[in-house]
This record gives sequence, C-alpha cells and structure tokens, in this order.
Amino acid sequence: MPWFTLTDSFDTDFGVDEWHGTNVFFRDGNRVFRTYFLNNRGDEQMGGTWNYLDITPLGRQEVWEDSPEGYPQTQTYKWWNWHDSYVADAPPDQKWVEISDAGEKAFRNHCDGAKPST
Repeated sequence: MPWFTLTDSFDTDFGVDEWHGTNVFFRDGNRVFRTYFLNNRGDEQMGGTWNYLDITPLGRQEVWEDSPEGYPQTQTYKWWNWHDSYVADAPPDQKWVEISDAGEKAFRNHCDGAKPST
C-alpha cells in the first residue's frame, strides 16, 4: 500500500495549504477519484493504519466487505504476521492465527449474547 507525503503545490490544489489535511484517492485504470477529504479539526484520531484503511474505498478488504471482483479479500487479520516477519509467500505464523481465531470467537460470542466459557 503506497503512502505519500507531498512537498509541492498539490496540497494547495486540494485545500490543505495552511494546515494538515487528509485526502484519499482511488485509481481505477486511468481515472482517479477523490473519495475522502478532511482538513483542520477532525482527523486527530487518525494515526493508526486501521484508521486510514477504514476511510479508503476498499476498506480492510476483509471477507465480509463488499469488494469489487478482482480485489483481494482475506479472513479477518489472517494476513498479519507475528512480530512483523514478512517473508515472501510465507504462511501466517500459527501463533498469530491461534490468537486471532480465539479473539474472533470471543467477539462473536459476545455479539451473539453467549456467556464466556470458564
């Protein structure tokens, strides 16, 4: 996922010349769409990767989301790797899969009103 910092007049063109601002763009072939814009107050909660992914058109691309055909979708958090170990084509670390599955099960049980097991 590319992130960019701008240092030219682009900021001015998109209304954030005097203060910080957040723009989200989506490219579809040769067309580019500005899908989100916020300046001044309101983006102070931004900072984590999840906050930024949640304002993008494709979101986190989890299985439950309605992503266009051809865009990857993955099981919730299965692409995370333990201690940021990213080896090409490596499967997710089993320790992280176990933690992720346990957390998801607890969340689903909570949402369904089930009492936690002891």
